[in-house]
Amino acid sequence: MTPASFADRIADDALACARKHLEFRAAVETAAAHSVAHFRNLDPPYQWITKDVGRAAICVHALILYLVGELTVHALTASCVANGISSPGRVQQVVRRCQDMGEMTIGAGPGLWTRRPMRLGASLVGALRDRALIDLRSTLRLAPELACAAEIAQTDDGFVAYAVAISIVASRRREIFTFKSIPPIGFFLDREAGMLILLDLLGAQAADRKRLLETAPISRYALARRYSVSRAHINKLLAESGAIECVDSDRVVFRPALSRAMERHFAAVFQLNHCAAQALASGWRFGSRAATED
Repeated sequence: MTPASFADRIADDALACARKHLEFRAAVETAAAHSVAHFRNLDPPYQWITKDVGRAAICVHALILYLVGELTVHALTASCVANGISSPGRVQQVVRRCQDMGEMTIGAGPGLWTRRPMRLGASLVGALRDRALIDLRSTLRLAPELACAAEIAQTDDGFVAYAVAISIVASRRREIFTFKSIPPIGFFLDREAGMLILLDLLGAQAADRKRLLETAPISRYALARRYSVSRAHINKLLAESGAIECVDSDRVVFRPALSRAMERHFAAVFQLNHCAAQALASGWRFGSRAATED
């Protein structure tokens, strides 16, 4: 069966069922902890890409186009604009930065450079691949019967199928998987390192709390150093989000609405990955792709 077939099967109460799963909180905490650890292990140029959802989304779009053999600057720009990811100017900024890093290279040949094939470097592909598989593995805590999908996605062809499946499902069910549309999660996604800071604070809470997000100790100095932002940026992030009940010198208290929104966000992430895992486990593969040897 195709990824679209599994996407079409998602029922209205699918996200609610995921949130009620006994392993849901453990899956969220695993995904959050591994996402933070992944970021901290990256070199600074790759952290620049991944700590902003807009830049990360541009690179994910580039990865999918690359894997299916269709990556050019023109195709990437058109895809990002059509999907509401970013403006053409921002795509150009990310492409230039990645070119400077040696992670986006454009082939020689006639015609406009924006329409010539572009390759991604192994380090950028690896960083994006490792981050994506964190969500897949975390999802499998809710669906251990699909464990074979993680093994498949570890292979080159399997990862191509997984990445394309994610793209197909997300496009098919935009009403579910437009993550920035979930208030107040969208506020954090739109700010530099906003979601990473939120995930960091999620992991700092007491294990016996009742809600997913309740109260967390906070060190603005530590967060500022960890995510290369200012303490003023962190204060503004918390003050303007509308999702913080109170914050003092060493503690932040989250509103219940943010906790519910975070649950909804992760339920959608897990449902998206569940569909992709089902497609892989069913034997579906993408038919053709660009060679990825470097």
